[in-house]
Amino acid sequence: MTTRTRLLGALLAVLAHSHPAGSAPLPAEQTEGPLTVCLADANPPFSASSLPDGGLDAELARAIGRQLGREIRLVWVTIPNRGGLGKALGQQLGGGACSLFAGIPESGGPNEDLTEKNLMASDGYLETGYVLIAAHGSLRSLDEARRLNRIGVVTATPADLYLFQQQLRRVPHGSNEALLAALAEGSVDAAVLWQPALARARLQGKAPTANGIQLPGASRTRFVLALPRKDPALLARVNAALAHLRTDGSLASILQTHGLAP
Repeated sequence: MTTRTRLLGALLAVLAHSHPAGSAPLPAEQTEGPLTVCLADANPPFSASSLPDGGLDAELARAIGRQLGREIRLVWVTIPNRGGLGKALGQQLGGGACSLFAGIPESGGPNEDLTEKNLMASDGYLETGYVLIAAHGSLRSLDEARRLNRIGVVTATPADLYLFQQQLRRVPHGSNEALLAALAEGSVDAAVLWQPALARARLQGKAPTANGIQLPGASRTRFVLALPRKDPALLARVNAALAHLRTDGSLASILQTHGLAP
């Protein structure tokens, strides 16, 4: 047997043992274990274990998993009364219970909890704010709203300040629940609501479904996924997945389904 024949035989043996006949090597992502994603429980429309699909963030996590070729394992987290989201982030991401934590708000700059806990944020997947909706029918412009006598708003919020600056006739309320009740009983002509709160109320059948007006001058908040700063490779892959979902329309479809379309 020549040297050339022996080398060829050795090479064929290696190839035969590397992959079964007719199979192809799996992408690197598919050989990894499940990607664990923490979600805040009882936080619709973003996330709630009681919802059939788990909410917006659960759907987003599964879509990211498909892009990465990874199985997604959801970890439902009860946000503690003391310490709130910041404490939950430290316990779950810092303690290794999950690799990602979805539904993290950022308003006016990076989330301070992420900086303090040596965490980093993905690109934003949602930007939202306040919406003005009518008790009956729909509003098409702020000029129409100026003709209304009673515009309900939750007191001491950016929306309340906006209405004051615009010299609109506002009627302050103590909470979203009280404002929604006033809207339902007709004691206000319209209401300014935080868009996620409005989406949650619509999910429960407690708010009108007519289109509203985004308030351009009120505070805007974007939502990101948080992950440990020590994992820049995962951050790059998650951001690439988000970019693809944004480009092919999947992200817009998820937001639309949960009442948070841009």
